[in-house]
Amino acid sequence: MTWIQRLDNFWKGLIIGLLFPMFMFFLYWLFFHNYLSFPKGFYRYLVGGQLLSNVIKICGIGNLLLFYFGLNKKMDKFSKGIIVSTLAYVALVAYVTYYMEPANY
Repeated sequence: MTWIQRLDNFWKGLIIGLLFPMFMFFLYWLFFHNYLSFPKGFYRYLVGGQLLSNVIKICGIGNLLLFYFGLNKKMDKFSKGIIVSTLAYVALVAYVTYYMEPANY
């Protein structure tokens, strides 16, 4: 059994698809805002500037790379897990946008 066959699993795709944007979030902090404490100060900075939903969107784009990898290697079950995890991030962005970052009119 090759590593591609072992990785071609819906649950592995779902878990990796949920964890990879969190890893991207950490890298975003590390490269651009490492002077802020992680996660408390960084979170306050993002919510205060109404930037949290935009940063989550940027981090979720990393799932496109995983999805592309899954399609190229013909790992359909893995790709389905990535799609479901991306939909979970879409729901998170909608929640953050409409409830945590209300518009100031």
